[in-house]
Amino acid sequence: MIPLPSLAPIAAVVAALDAHTTDEAVNWMRGLGKRELVALWEKSEGNDAPIEALQGKEGEIIIHEGQNSLPLFNAFQKRVVLRNGKVQGYNHQAMSWITGPGHFLVQTDGTTSWFDYTVVATDAPAEFPPIKGNDGFPDKLVYGGMIDKLRRVGTRALIGAAFRADKPTGDYFMLIRR
Repeated sequence: MIPLPSLAPIAAVVAALDAHTTDEAVNWMRGLGKRELVALWEKSEGNDAPIEALQGKEGEIIIHEGQNSLPLFNAFQKRVVLRNGKVQGYNHQAMSWITGPGHFLVQTDGTTSWFDYTVVATDAPAEFPPIKGNDGFPDKLVYGGMIDKLRRVGTRALIGAAFRADKPTGDYFMLIRR
């Protein structure tokens, strides 16, 4: 059993996540609400998320199952690919017909990484939706000016928090790599 982040040390959560299958970890993650995501974010401080945790080989699309702290439409995927030396991605979710795909580039300082919605790639693989910036309506309401900071939680899990103008928005999410 994977313990709740609010009730267990981070080492116990990480060990349990790593011991379970990907599907078991995703099922557990789907049951987490904001309180647990915040606890996981706080307890993961100092756990850098290297870019290798997000990407695969050149051209390989990696799917990260996601759960966010929003009250509705909180299940999603981040699909990420290494192309031409850059790591890019988008949000694959049921409401993208309204919100847009939320294209992003993955940035890194060499130690940790983040999703940067303020810049997008100039083109996308055929499997991605067409490139669209995040500064038009209604995309701007969801993705405009946003940076998702990341922390690692074991071998295939990440916890993230959204920021605008370097200020936390109060929104959190977790990702499990497929």
